[in-house]
Amino acid sequence: MIFILLFIFLAGTAEAQLSVKEQRQMKRSYNVGIEHLKSMDYTGAVTAFDQCLALDSTFAQAYLQRGRVKAALGMMEGAFSDLEQAIQFDLELGEAYFYLGYLMFGTDTSGMAETYIRTALEKGFEAAEAYYCLGLSNLMKGNDDQALLHFNRAIDRKDDYALAYHDRAGIKRTMGDYLGALYDYKAAVNYQPDFPLAYNNMGAVKMTLGDYEGAIDDFTQAIEQAPDLYLAYNNRGFARFQLGGLDSALVDFHTALDYRPGFNEAQLNASSTLARQDKLEEAVELLNQVIAEHPQTGVLFLNRGLIREMQGDLVGACEDWNTALEMGQQQASEFLKECK
Repeated sequence: MIFILLFIFLAGTAEAQLSVKEQRQMKRSYNVGIEHLKSMDYTGAVTAFDQCLALDSTFAQAYLQRGRVKAALGMMEGAFSDLEQAIQFDLELGEAYFYLGYLMFGTDTSGMAETYIRTALEKGFEAAEAYYCLGLSNLMKGNDDQALLHFNRAIDRKDDYALAYHDRAGIKRTMGDYLGALYDYKAAVNYQPDFPLAYNNMGAVKMTLGDYEGAIDDFTQAIEQAPDLYLAYNNRGFARFQLGGLDSALVDFHTALDYRPGFNEAQLNASSTLARQDKLEEAVELLNQVIAEHPQTGVLFLNRGLIREMQGDLVGACEDWNTALEMGQQQASEFLKECK
């Protein structure tokens, strides 16, 4: 603590030794750096902050801003060093704590990222992004109530925060508040029109509410924005299946598999569609391939049993249902009543 206090004392002394001309030059360099930062001229910003710190090597705000710029340039070691210097020269600089935590977020396993972000809030830096990061942290820990609270606070501070709306919608969806989730997904795409995952998830909620046509529109929008989003093809295929569009549904399931080979859900949906089209041999053949790849997935045996029953192969169906039951598919017990 004495070492830190000594630096604070020296910082005040260094600033006092600057001439009026040097102080003006330092502030001018700092302001030029900020302008370069705003225009995303990061190289120019670094040069300006370098000049500023050459005049006053204890200027915490200059270290903070240069750290932000270095992070944008991918110079992560230099960014961390500058942010740590900013805190060394101003222990109350909440923004520096936030950026340290933000840069570590998602890769840190020690808990320091969250600690830095919480410290930033305690120091008065109540940015929407800080609350959003805490919300994500809560979400990863399975603490939905706290995550919801932090996403609310993020949106309170930034009412066009599309990511916060999107992730809050996910929690509402898990809680069964589908109308609330739909509201948040709509807000997310209104504030960020190029948001394919939000369109996909909004479509999934509409399917839950029985609005398959509206869901198809959303999945199509997601696909137009992200042509390789296999989830959207699978979901649109399911919605089309529900509306009786079996051929178009099958195309969507196969497209999902083209982008994501071995995608279980699309394989299951494709086999169900083939069965509905009375293409039972093709459906069983597809399930045989899937089971060979995923022999511990009970629902595959459950479905193959149903198709074998449709083929008149009750013995084979019962074998599959017994296997499915052993793997925890309790629904198979109902079908096994036919095997007695």
